Amino acid sequence: MEELRILFDGGDLGEACAIAMAKTLGCACLVTDDIKERGPYYTLMKTLDSEVIPFTFYEILFPDYLEARMSENELLEVFDNICAISELPWDILSKLKLFIKRFWINPYNKNEVEWMRKFCNNKGITDPRARIAVLRDYINKAIKQE
Repeated sequence: MEELRILFDGGDLGEACAIAMAKTLGCACLVTDDIKERGPYYTLMKTLDSEVIPFTFYEILFPDYLEARMSENELLEVFDNICAISELPWDILSKLKLFIKRFWINPYNKNEVEWMRKFCNNKGITDPRARIAVLRDYINKAIKQE
C-alpha cells in the first residue's frame, strides 16, 4: 500500500487501496468504473508486468458477447442500463472501438493481446473480429432507429 500511495499523492487513496487489495488477494483482474487518468484502471494499464488486469464494466460485457453468453440486444440493454443508473454519458460504439483498440490494434502492453488470444482459444472463439463486426452492425442499426 505504501508504494502505491506515492502514485496517488493528494488524491483519493481508494484507488491505491483497490490496487493493493487486488494484488494482495492475488486477483487476476480488477473491475472498476474509476477510469480517470490517475485512477486504478489507468495506473494498472500503465504498470509494466502488472499481475492484475484492469477492466471497466463494458470490457466485461464484450467478452461475454464474444462467448455468446449474451445477444447483441442484451448487451446493448445492459450497457444502457448501467450507464443510466451510473449517470455515465457513454456511447457504446466509442467504447467498442476502445475495446478493439485495447485488445487487438494498439494495446498498452503485449499482455492484453495475449490475454485476449488465450481467452478466445480457451472459449473456442475462432473469429472474434467477425463477431465484433456483427455487433458493430447491430449497434449502428439500433442507433439509426432511435
